[in-house]
Amino acid sequence: MTGETTISHRRYTSALPVFTILHALLFVASLVAIPIMAPGSKIPNPFTNDATARAFFLSAATAIRVSAFLQLASALCLGIACALLGTLASIPKLKVLPTVLIVSGGCGATIMQALSALFSWAIASPGSADLGPALHAFQFVPFLLGGPGWAGFFAIFTAGVTIGIGDHLPRWLRSSGYLLSFISAAATLVLVSIVFSPSLPLARFPGFLWLIAVSGFFARRHYQSLGQKAT
Repeated sequence: MTGETTISHRRYTSALPVFTILHALLFVASLVAIPIMAPGSKIPNPFTNDATARAFFLSAATAIRVSAFLQLASALCLGIACALLGTLASIPKLKVLPTVLIVSGGCGATIMQALSALFSWAIASPGSADLGPALHAFQFVPFLLGGPGWAGFFAIFTAGVTIGIGDHLPRWLRSSGYLLSFISAAATLVLVSIVFSPSLPLARFPGFLWLIAVSGFFARRHYQSLGQKAT
């Protein structure tokens, strides 16, 4: 490994935790933006009645657009983090399968979240027509993309990370990775029954913390190994 390549890998390693943290912070900010910009508004459950969903999209349109922008920015950070993680995971000459799972799952989760944000913006776009009861049906599009769609790919991503770089992580972090992958996969069953809907927040918010912890531990171990090779 040349000195120039080592410096490049160190930059990747240092950037990884930054983008995972930004991914989490921007997503949380997208949720906080709505009650701040539209006091009294609450993101409705897509399974709620038509009147509640319609009132929300009509009264909090500006807040929804800002929230969609923040979610898109969060998705872009996730995409960068997944690309960095996939690149770094391939350096220790791992088997091909885990790296493929990391990249494909990460790209899929990124695209699902980005499309969810864009569809949310489109529903609340300036000058959009009042679709009446049909608005409730359109609300399911960003929910399905950013909910079970995202969760399915995130399950693949977490499985790839856990299998691929598990040896570089503490045992508790490996175990929680497998559990998180299972919960994320279970979240896709929302398409079958609403009973599985609690799996979505259980996959997303602990997923933020898990991804930040993984990137921090792996970046530190990888940075140390690069330092040893450079000396």
